Amino acid sequence: MKIVMAPLDERPCNYNYPLLMPAAGYSLILPPRDMLGDKKRPADLPRLHAWLIEETKDADACILSLDMLLYGGIVPSRLHHESLETLKARSSVVETLKRNNPALKLYLFQLIMRCPDYSLSDEEPEYYDVCGRELHLLGRYTHRERLGILTDEEREDLARVQACIPPEVLRDFSERRRVNREALLWDLRFAKDGTADYFIVPQDDAAVYGFTTMDQLAVREYLKENRLHLRTAMYPSADDTGLILLARAIAEARGARPKVFVKYASEMAGAVVPWFEDRPLAETIKYHLLAAHCTQVYSLAEADILLAVNMGSAMTEENDPRRSAAYDVERNLAEFVSYLEYALACGKRVAVADVATCNGADGELFGLLYDEDLLLRLDAYAGWNTSSNTIGTAVCQSVLSLLGGDDAGRIRFLLHRYYEDMAYMGAVRAKVTERLPALGLDYFHADGARGTVARFVKEEIVKYMGERFPLLAAHVKDVDVSMPWRRMFEADIRLTPGGETWK
Repeated sequence: MKIVMAPLDERPCNYNYPLLMPAAGYSLILPPRDMLGDKKRPADLPRLHAWLIEETKDADACILSLDMLLYGGIVPSRLHHESLETLKARSSVVETLKRNNPALKLYLFQLIMRCPDYSLSDEEPEYYDVCGRELHLLGRYTHRERLGILTDEEREDLARVQACIPPEVLRDFSERRRVNREALLWDLRFAKDGTADYFIVPQDDAAVYGFTTMDQLAVREYLKENRLHLRTAMYPSADDTGLILLARAIAEARGARPKVFVKYASEMAGAVVPWFEDRPLAETIKYHLLAAHCTQVYSLAEADILLAVNMGSAMTEENDPRRSAAYDVERNLAEFVSYLEYALACGKRVAVADVATCNGADGELFGLLYDEDLLLRLDAYAGWNTSSNTIGTAVCQSVLSLLGGDDAGRIRFLLHRYYEDMAYMGAVRAKVTERLPALGLDYFHADGARGTVARFVKEEIVKYMGERFPLLAAHVKDVDVSMPWRRMFEADIRLTPGGETWK
C-alpha cells in the first residue's frame, strides 16, 4: 500500500513522526525536505503541487494538509496576503489528484486560524509583538458581547483594547482571517461531493470564546446544513492530525475498526478542559477515536486497545495552590499503574496519553512506569505539547502497533518519545534555557540549528537518561540533536540503536 503525505509543515512532529511509526504494511512517501519551507518561509508550492500530482498517480491513499497545499505550511497560513481566488485555484489540485487516480483515497485537513493570547511574533505577524494579546482579547470580548454575556469590567477593558490596536493591524488581521475562513468553507465541498474520504478541521490553540470559536461556528453551520457529521471532524488538534489520518487510512484499508477502552487517572479527568482547548477532554477523545476509524467501547473485556489517560482534576502550574488536590488527592496513580499492568496481563494493547501537564511528560507517572518495568511493554506513549497532540500521537501508534506487529518499530518510537517527552521537554529544556542569557540568547533565539544550544541539549539529554533511566539508555547508542526552528520549543532528536530489542 502506497500512501503519499503532504504534512502540515517541516517540523519533526509533522515530518518525522509519521516515518517513525511502527510498520503496518504500507510505504509512506513525503516530499523532499528542500521542497518544504522553513518556519515563516513557505514551501515551494509549484514544485509541491507537481510532486503531489506525480506521486499520487499510482498511490492508494493521500493524506493532505490543505494548509500546506494553499499556503506552504501552518505559519505561512497566518502571514500570507493571497486572495481568495488564488487559494481556490490552488485547491483545485485536489480535484486533479482524484481525476488522475479515481481510486485514490483522499484524507484532507485544514485548520481554523488561531489567535493566541500572548504578544509574541515568533509564529505570527510582526505586530503580534505589540498587540497580540489585545487581538486575542478583542476576539474574546466581541464573541461574549454577541452572546450577551459581556461583563461591565470586560466592556471597560474592551475600550482599552480597541485603542491599543492600530487600524491597519486590525484590517490586516481581519482580512486574512476572512480569506482563510472562506477558503476553508470552499474546500469543504470536497467532503460534500465525495472527493474526500474524510476531512478534519483541526482547531489550533482553541479557546471557549474568541475569533477562532466564531469561525468554528460558521464552519459548524456548514457541516450541519450538509449533514457531514460522519464524513468530517472538527476538534482541538493540529500537529497530530496527519497521524490520526494515517491510522484511519491503514484501518480502513484493512477493514478494521479497533475497539478502544478509555481509562482515566481521575474520575474527574474527562471533564477537564485542557489548556489551549475549548471542550472537555472526554469529548475531544471521542473525536480522535472516531477520526482514527476506531470505536470507543466501555469495558476492557471488549477492547483491543486500552487508552490510559493521565490527567488529574485540573491542569495546573507548579506554583498553583490547586496542584496538590488535582494531582495528589483527586488522582490515583497507584491504581492507574496497576490497571495498566492488569490490561497488559490480559493481552490488551496499552497506550498511555500523558496529558497531566502541558508540553512535557509527567515525571511522577514516568518514574512509576519505569520502576514497574512497563515502559518498553507499552504499545504507545506520548506526553508532548498540547493534550490533543499527545492523544493523537498515542492513538496512531497504538492502532499501527495493533494492525502491524512491528515490535522493533514499536520500541523505536517509544524510546524516541521517552527521550523527547520526558528527557527534553520534561527536564532538559528548562535547564538549558536557564543557561541561554549568559550566551546572549533566549528561548526563541538559539544559535542556529546545530550550534552551542543543540550541543548543550544533547549533553544534558544523554546525562539525564543515563542517570535517571539507565535501563532505557542501554537501548540507545547515540543521540543526535538539532533545533529546527532555532528555538527551545522543539528539538529534532534522533536515536541510534544500541540494544538487541531495537534493530
